[in-house]
Amino acid sequence: MSKRITAVLLFCATASVAAKDVEVTPTCTGATCQQAFESVTEDMVALIDYKALGPAEATGLTGIGVGVVGSYVPVDVEGDWQQVTGQDFSGLALVGLQVTKGLPLDLDVGAFYTTVPGTNVDAYGAEMRYAFLAGSATTPALSLRGSYVTVTGIDSFDLDSKSVELALSKGFGLITPYVGVGYVWGSADPDASTGLTEAKVEETKAALGVRLSLGLVELTPQVGQVGDVVTYALRLGFSI
Repeated sequence: MSKRITAVLLFCATASVAAKDVEVTPTCTGATCQQAFESVTEDMVALIDYKALGPAEATGLTGIGVGVVGSYVPVDVEGDWQQVTGQDFSGLALVGLQVTKGLPLDLDVGAFYTTVPGTNVDAYGAEMRYAFLAGSATTPALSLRGSYVTVTGIDSFDLDSKSVELALSKGFGLITPYVGVGYVWGSADPDASTGLTEAKVEETKAALGVRLSLGLVELTPQVGQVGDVVTYALRLGFSI
């Protein structure tokens, strides 16, 4: 896992040098091409899907968190990306900012903005979370999250995702591990000129992460999976 976290940071640091715009410019035709587009859509939905990157506990009315986030998805079938985009992709990464805010009644809201620097890809997302169990020094926290994410900047198709997730966490001193399970609905709707039709993703999702708190500073690595696609993410930030 530590190698993958390092990959996130290295990819994000060099993204502006190795960046490639993402557009649908098929080098294929027919059913094979549509299948490749559906495979590419699974990778992209897994990348943009809202990632918790934090425990399930309610943060309270005065709670607020801000962090720099990065996420990485290794491409499963590179040939599909070549057929659909005309370019070689071995992995996809986003980097940006995530903010969360506590509300009354054990509710929390959050939002993020991420991008691949130097490319046309920007992703925006929002979440609302309700903690059935707010969590304490002796009891775990249990919450339900709903989220929506959309992508802008890609002319050849529209991409978005929606998800629900049940999360459980328990703090042990400076460390708070958490797990989450849920379901994702995503879609990529290509321009008619591409010769492709809408691709939909409806898959289960799971995540495992841990938050390390050192005063106000927090480090949160997370590994997850959407369908068969593995995701890696990292957050560096603070909460009060």
